[in-house]
Amino acid sequence: MRRPRSVSLLRLSDWWADLLYDYKIDDDLFEQADETSEILKIPTQFHPSLIGQGGKYAIRLEEKYAVKITFPRQNANAEGKTREQLKADEVLVKGGRKGVMGAKAELLEALEVERESNHTSEFTVPTRTVARILGKGGANINEIKDMTGAVVDIEQSPNDSTVTNVSLRGTKSAITDAKSLILNISDSVAEETTVTLTIESKYHRTLIGTKGQGLKDLIIRCGGPTDSKTQAGLVRL
Repeated sequence: MRRPRSVSLLRLSDWWADLLYDYKIDDDLFEQADETSEILKIPTQFHPSLIGQGGKYAIRLEEKYAVKITFPRQNANAEGKTREQLKADEVLVKGGRKGVMGAKAELLEALEVERESNHTSEFTVPTRTVARILGKGGANINEIKDMTGAVVDIEQSPNDSTVTNVSLRGTKSAITDAKSLILNISDSVAEETTVTLTIESKYHRTLIGTKGQGLKDLIIRCGGPTDSKTQAGLVRL
């Protein structure tokens, strides 16, 4: 009696294994049928931002959507060297149809954000105005950066020492605001003239006043700026 029961259990076990095997095959076939890929056209200069430091952003998308995202490796001819033979401006997204669509949407959305924040503008200012634009310890230029969100680079022109190049990068509004603030400072300095007076040192303390308030009031009465940062250096004793 025990032997037939053992044979029956063995057959049941074999049947269950076959069922699981068939189910796995069907599941694999379903995944293969659902698998798709898309090649996105993304300019090369945006690849580092979309990949993220150490691949962080791309890996997050791969894990979130269960897809594989491939960026081209660059060679001297600017052609991608990958197994998929991608061009320099192509990004491959491969996986399940739903995951590919989700990852594609996020990549393109991130691309638009990068494009919007990647506008540039270049102009020049008189070199003698740069010190005021920068401010003491970089206070003025840092304030402009914080207020506008623009990236500001200031470098003296290699061809003309009398002018300095200013480069701005950011959104259109950030660039417009930063340029306006910088030129306002530059124009105010350009309108200034320098006059040297002889004043006995015994009167200096009176002119300066408590915590420099005397000089501040003097500058304002003469039509100068009211901002203490802009006032700095206008009068020297």
